Amino acid sequence: MNLYFDTSALIKLFHEEKGTVVVTDLIENKENKIYISELAKIEFYCALYRRLRNNEISKKDLEKAVNGFEIQIQDFNIDPLGHAVINEAEKLIKRFGCDYGLRTLDALQLATFYLISEEDWNFVTTDITLYKVVIATGLRAINPLNMERNSHDE
Repeated sequence: MNLYFDTSALIKLFHEEKGTVVVTDLIENKENKIYISELAKIEFYCALYRRLRNNEISKKDLEKAVNGFEIQIQDFNIDPLGHAVINEAEKLIKRFGCDYGLRTLDALQLATFYLISEEDWNFVTTDITLYKVVIATGLRAINPLNMERNSHDE
């Protein structure tokens, strides 16, 4: 299965919280191909450092997560941000910004997925708003917090 992870889901691989078991199972399943945006790398580091500042993790845990992430992403397909992604994100914000409150970074994540995915791909996110937008586009999504799989085609 081809799975595109946004950062909200990806962080669960390296920080034990609700959804970690599902995310770990999806990523460690050798039949799955994992895709992320290069944006996810930056967001991942930001999320970890925010958790450190908020005393949710220790400096040792931060270093462990960063090291594990840098090793793990060598097995991921990392898609670059480019002009096409930015243009698609703009279209998505115009389409979903009012009704769903689609945010900039989420639009960039979804735009990347939209441009690279095929019909049977799944967008993996724990962000409820982004999940709803993915479904509204007619694409497939998985929320590891409830393992709900949904598509307008199913």
